[in-house]
Amino acid sequence: MAKLNWNPWAGMDEVKDELGRIISQASGRPVKRVSESGYLWTPAADVLETPVAIVIRVELAGVEREDVVVEARGQSVWVFGERRFDKDPHGGVYQALERSYGPFARRFALCEDADRQGIGATFAGGLLEIVIPKMRPKAAKRRIPIE
Repeated sequence: MAKLNWNPWAGMDEVKDELGRIISQASGRPVKRVSESGYLWTPAADVLETPVAIVIRVELAGVEREDVVVEARGQSVWVFGERRFDKDPHGGVYQALERSYGPFARRFALCEDADRQGIGATFAGGLLEIVIPKMRPKAAKRRIPIE
């Protein structure tokens, strides 16, 4: 059974978005919500722990490989990038625009036994996969030969 972590603040983004929509309608001008860090959106991610590694899969559909950066900083792995907005070449008018565009960032804390030098990343089909190998644990017990 999957472990789900409930966050009591998870619905706050929807409240902010709804408030921005109401203000936009009342003022007649669009309100662009920008997080404190300057990033416009946060991509969805899955984190899987195996006996030998931590695997992070970040959903980046519509983002080009050259627009993504993965960095190990201190005790964290950061994913930065940008999903570029391309205007319709046929001159159409969007009736709905639900995907997020612009710069994004995501931070993942490293576990204590993470091998920072062995981190690797692949990008295919709009999915970024970061593999963080674990260092081999020291044996909890060791038999000492008697001479």
